[in-house]
Amino acid sequence: MVDENILKHFGVDERIFLEALKLSPSAQGYIAGAISEVLLKDYLEAKGYEVIRIKEKPSGGNKAKNYEARGDFYIRKQGNKADKWLVIESKGLKSNSEFRGSKLDSPEKVFKFLKVRVFNESKTKKTTYQRGYATYLKAKGKWEQKNPGKKFLGFSWNKNFPGPESYNLDKIWSSEDNLKEWVYSLDKSSFTEQAYRNVDGAIAILETHQPSKRVGIKTGIDQAAPLVYDFNIMSVDLFLRTGRHEFVFMNSQEISHSPTSPEHLYQNYIIDILVKGKKNRPIVQQPWYLDVEDCITQTKPIYRPIDRTQIDNR
Repeated sequence: MVDENILKHFGVDERIFLEALKLSPSAQGYIAGAISEVLLKDYLEAKGYEVIRIKEKPSGGNKAKNYEARGDFYIRKQGNKADKWLVIESKGLKSNSEFRGSKLDSPEKVFKFLKVRVFNESKTKKTTYQRGYATYLKAKGKWEQKNPGKKFLGFSWNKNFPGPESYNLDKIWSSEDNLKEWVYSLDKSSFTEQAYRNVDGAIAILETHQPSKRVGIKTGIDQAAPLVYDFNIMSVDLFLRTGRHEFVFMNSQEISHSPTSPEHLYQNYIIDILVKGKKNRPIVQQPWYLDVEDCITQTKPIYRPIDRTQIDNR
């Protein structure tokens, strides 16, 4: 039986449509993103929120896009009549985090990747914060030299969860030798692109992906990442790595900003790392939250007025 919607929009039957979809990873990505948005809307409404979709491309193009409404939805609690809303952005996980650039295609590379995150005593929250702050100071000096009389924006990393990586790999391996023994015991197929695509590789990295070229409103710095105030909350669907449509949330004002531009977020954040045969479920910790209400009540994002020109009335 022909699917009438597919026939109407694409002029082909379901078999041709699905075959074309298999051959186009980019199309799969767009559809996966749309599915995440639908499921996120359902999730938020079930939590008692009023949800209004924001236009992706308002009339007038990017120039008509409000920098405070660059997310996917305005939300507020049902029954709240104050014209104050939160903007929430929906994202998925990076699909090639493990194999892009042959990053983890051998036991040696996986061992090095994990060792520095598990057994490198010099890599602590304190040293991560210090390195980020040192990078910030260099950027601050260069910017203020180019902009005499002006002050660079402040550095606001939280010392309890500094930098773009958040993961829990505690108590999986007892020593570096134990880690190496485990890595080299894996079948060679565990380090292939196909294995990583099938979430059957040595590890699975839950990494966000948000390439969005933006120019800082206050500093004029141009970076390929969102601005901190483009949205209040980011929601990430973990489906690509966990096989379940489940969401985690972060407040853009709480998570570490780019050290070279405090107006920008990082392009990528690591939420957690799964390990073949040893850890198959993520451990979600600050600055990420499993429940949107925990994210809102604990981080207290700043509500903003709704811009009616940005509403998608479809």
